[in-house]
Amino acid sequence: MVDILSTPFLWVVVTIGLYGVAYWGYGKWIDRNVWRSSAKKATPAHMYMDGVEYFPVSRYVLWGYQFKSIAALGPILGPFIGITFGWLPALLWIIGGNFFIGWLQDYGAMMLSVRKEGRSFGPITYEFTGARGRTNLLAFVLFYLIIISATFIALIASFWNAFPGTFVATVGILLAGLLCGQLLYRVKMNVFAVTGIGLAVVVLSIYLGVAFPITLGFGVWNIPIWAFVAAVILYAAAVLPTPMFVQPTNYLAFYPAYAAILLILFGALMTPFWGASFLGLTLPRAPTPISIQMPAGPFWFDPQGILGPIWPILFVAIACGAISGWHSLVSSSSSAKQLDIETDALPVGGGAMLSEGLLALASLIAYMVLAPSFFVGRTNVAAWVAGAVTLTTPFLGGLTAPILTTFFGLVLIIYALTVQALVTRFFRLVAAESWSEGRFHVFGNKHVSTVVGLGIPWAFAVSGSWWALWLYFGGANQLLAGLAIMLITIHLARTRAPTRFSLIPGVFMIVTTLAALVWQTGTFLYSVWAYLNNDNSWVLRNVRPPINTKDYILVAVAINAVFVAVGTVLFAVGLSMAVRLFRSYRSSMAERRARAPAAADGGERER
Repeated sequence: MVDILSTPFLWVVVTIGLYGVAYWGYGKWIDRNVWRSSAKKATPAHMYMDGVEYFPVSRYVLWGYQFKSIAALGPILGPFIGITFGWLPALLWIIGGNFFIGWLQDYGAMMLSVRKEGRSFGPITYEFTGARGRTNLLAFVLFYLIIISATFIALIASFWNAFPGTFVATVGILLAGLLCGQLLYRVKMNVFAVTGIGLAVVVLSIYLGVAFPITLGFGVWNIPIWAFVAAVILYAAAVLPTPMFVQPTNYLAFYPAYAAILLILFGALMTPFWGASFLGLTLPRAPTPISIQMPAGPFWFDPQGILGPIWPILFVAIACGAISGWHSLVSSSSSAKQLDIETDALPVGGGAMLSEGLLALASLIAYMVLAPSFFVGRTNVAAWVAGAVTLTTPFLGGLTAPILTTFFGLVLIIYALTVQALVTRFFRLVAAESWSEGRFHVFGNKHVSTVVGLGIPWAFAVSGSWWALWLYFGGANQLLAGLAIMLITIHLARTRAPTRFSLIPGVFMIVTTLAALVWQTGTFLYSVWAYLNNDNSWVLRNVRPPINTKDYILVAVAINAVFVAVGTVLFAVGLSMAVRLFRSYRSSMAERRARAPAAADGGERER
């Protein structure tokens, strides 16, 4: 039996225990004393029930929808960059970020929308900050959605390219989703039977993917081609009716996606015991002892000299596994309209976020058991699959390495593809809200906005290096989270509820993410400055092949300059929005001192 302290066992147990305290202790206290949720208050799902956007859903079903809508590549690849500073700082952020900020934002955004009659953040921002504040928010969200789309499209293309069996398996899941949509909504077949059929097709798809791997033979041009294929699929997902494609596909994808978390965590919990005997039963031995290989750290600066300092980079590199602004959009724009009773907000909003924290934990563990050589240069996007296969081979080895590799590679893709489908749809909706009238009304058309919302990200995806895109995505994503928390705090201030539990995290996230955007923008700016001083290395490292060669040096310089502009706009719009929110919070606090005591639920607060 391996020494427990040299394996991930202890850290999995500690993290799961602390997440339990976050939910049943801190979470229920906030629910009871700050928001004062009530099962007797009517929710928007009942007040405005139309069967399209507003309709009550069981907390268990809604939890599954919420989890699959928020869980993407953030908690998987974020730790891949974050572990650069050591696995211990990465683990502490995954625990602490989720405990004090992550679930609080998801749950708070949902409750805020419920208390505002199901309105999304656009109208709520208008109420709190006026027309300019709303315009600021919409502009920031549009830029944010372009960056997240570019990052995910680049990674989907990279995964298809790295794991040849996954493309056929992906197509199989998409076809299974289309089939299940028809069986559910046209044939009216029982949901359990449909689920069984869909999962059977998923299993068959993985088998066919292993048997018929697809490999493109265009060298450095493989990624642009795969990215174009991803954009075509996402276009269909954005314009087709939700029940026909996105909803059933996301539903089916939940099963392999969550199974991967459980398998990795089980493998991590068993690492000290492989080969040991219990009550006369000898467990199978791992091919090689599974123990922590990565250094604990902390490293205050990236040892490879690429990323920069641990603050603020670590806190934006590990995005969705600790906190994510995307979650607030899902909670306020969708799930809040389907909440059956107010007391469901904690298990749905808070519970789904803590569950995503387990995905971040599983991912970090998968990286911890790999050799440091996997992380040199930060280009090995296949490392998660290698770690997952290492942890699960002792009890799943009968499936063979090609099957396990295809399965975990497919999980990476469906985490990205299913959420990116929602991101593309959301971009279309925000574009329609922003440009449905005026001289640019053509961009409000769903086909035009979808093409724009995929075309620009495709260009970024096939030009910029994925880790450089990732840090922009993380900065914008976490800044959106900070802005969302400030909206929540303003509401609490206006209703005379305690605000410090959200104000402190909101300030921390806004300051940290603005600093990260400044650092990353400065990195691109320095790259251009270095080129003007005859140093090409910085310019070329921020772009992907074939642009990262001297033959395309001027193109590389132009791309770095574009990223400087993007970072500048993100920072300027984000800072403007933050200033407006802080002003609104200050005025709300001044007003509440002159008003009768109230509570976050709108009723009188006990003295």
